Amino acid sequence: MRRLAGLLVVGSIAFGATGCTVPTNGITGLSVDRAGHLVIVLAWCGRQPDGVTIYHERYPEDPTPATYDPDGTEPADPSIVDASYLAPRVAGETASFRLDAPGDGWRADRELPSLDPTVTYWAYGWTNDNSYSTSHAEFQPGDADKLRREPGTVLVKEYDDRKGKLVDALIPRAEFDRRGQTEECPS
Repeated sequence: MRRLAGLLVVGSIAFGATGCTVPTNGITGLSVDRAGHLVIVLAWCGRQPDGVTIYHERYPEDPTPATYDPDGTEPADPSIVDASYLAPRVAGETASFRLDAPGDGWRADRELPSLDPTVTYWAYGWTNDNSYSTSHAEFQPGDADKLRREPGTVLVKEYDDRKGKLVDALIPRAEFDRRGQTEECPS
């Protein structure tokens, strides 16, 4: 039995080392600007992200076609990219931009979508060479209302020990920046 358990641990470590995910190097959150518009917020350490993607999960009733796979060997793409933004070079290790009207050098690489208030979206920062990504932020367009009531905060997910799951948390922007530049960085 110990041998089987040991093999399972070694196998899971080997699988994790060769898996399809990239390391996390920073954090993604959601905030609002002074006018109350939704803003993506990023904080990282070291090299900055090259862009940000916003996506949502495919639902059975979703009419959007799955990624084309002519020989049928790959599973259907479980997510739909709603928006992708290209980052300018920035000084420092934080950045933010409006979802509906990116500025300060941020630009959308496709037409900006109108977000459905009933859909849950995710956003994350990425690098062109897939060397890392920032942690994903989960949000719905209606989260802007919570953020307008708490100016200067950023919506993130935190693990709640009592509930045993991730829950929404509003944290001050300074705390968000600190976490992105320390806790969410590889050692």
